[in-house]
Amino acid sequence: MYDIIIVGAGPIGSYLAEKLARLGHKVLVLEKKATAGQDICCTGVVGKECIDLLEVDTDNNLIIRQASSAKFLAPSGKALRLRRNDEVAYIIDRPALDLALANKAQASGVCYLFGTYVTGIQTGTDCLYVEANCQGPKKLFETETAVIATGFGAPLSQNLGFGKIKELVYGAQVEVEISGFDEVEVYLDQSLAPNGFAWLVPTRNGKGIAGLTTHQQPEWHLNRFLSKLKAQGKITSTEVIPGYGVIPLRPLSKTYADRILVVGEAAGQVKPITGGGIYYGLLCAGIAADSLHQAFLAHDFSKQRLSSYQKRWQARLGKELKVGYWVHHLYGKLGNRQVERLHNFVDSNGIPQSIAELNDLSFDWHSELILKMLKHLAGAIPRRAIKSAPGQKAATG
Repeated sequence: MYDIIIVGAGPIGSYLAEKLARLGHKVLVLEKKATAGQDICCTGVVGKECIDLLEVDTDNNLIIRQASSAKFLAPSGKALRLRRNDEVAYIIDRPALDLALANKAQASGVCYLFGTYVTGIQTGTDCLYVEANCQGPKKLFETETAVIATGFGAPLSQNLGFGKIKELVYGAQVEVEISGFDEVEVYLDQSLAPNGFAWLVPTRNGKGIAGLTTHQQPEWHLNRFLSKLKAQGKITSTEVIPGYGVIPLRPLSKTYADRILVVGEAAGQVKPITGGGIYYGLLCAGIAADSLHQAFLAHDFSKQRLSSYQKRWQARLGKELKVGYWVHHLYGKLGNRQVERLHNFVDSNGIPQSIAELNDLSFDWHSELILKMLKHLAGAIPRRAIKSAPGQKAATG
């Protein structure tokens, strides 16, 4: 019998598995894909805090490049540049990250079974039974506890009664051959990416990643975006193979049960503004590891004991998720005229320079900066859009 079975060998599942193994637990990871890092739709832009938390060897080409600046383009094409003297973000090889974390977990004693699709989890008298299809007859794995780290969209957590996240956006991206630029570009244009944004990120060897998030028709909008980039001479071809994903905007209301936790994108622990889930997922995986370890020390795997996991991750991320969701919701209400006006307001008031000079600017923690800026931005945003920002009264101007 295993101490913990983790369903999902993405970065969150493998990071959690390695932590639990180092605490002395017998861990099994079940993954439906044939190998770690397969079929991923993720741009791989993370902050320094995330890199520090990963504790993996960065000399093996995991980090593709560093980013200290980005251009934000209004619907008109006017560019606003945010530049820092230090590196704010890193572009990583996301498949390589998954593989590196899985290898690190295996080196710590974690057992992996790939090509194994988990179909259900049943509660026994003093354990759990994890049902899985291992490319043939179904198998039952016995374990004290289980963690669902499947990523978003898998039916397992919903089938177990954790509910369903209904507020989401679609992500679409492709690898492209680029020409004539060497800086991250972010497109704020409701006609290109309704209720979302688009991006062009240089990687290496003359290649980059173009993608977008939107509430509707991701394939159609991606093709339109690629045509725009080709017409501008930024990419050489639109004959590419796209990848698609679904991104949760809000977390599950409950992420624990008797003997079971949900972590990462499966739990909706994702930045609503950018759709990034790696860093927040890693933070929550660390909390999950400690919560499970304490449960083993007390030999108590009840939902009352494991509820500490949710209390702790909500205390850590609750404000960020709430403010981020509000910003996403507000932006979705703006038309391109308002987006252009906001873009000009930010530029003319020197806000990019003010941000660039901040000593404590973080790629991952946005709420304090956003709330401080609201009263300054109120003049550029229609009053009907600004209702009730989390943590303060509605801004007026």
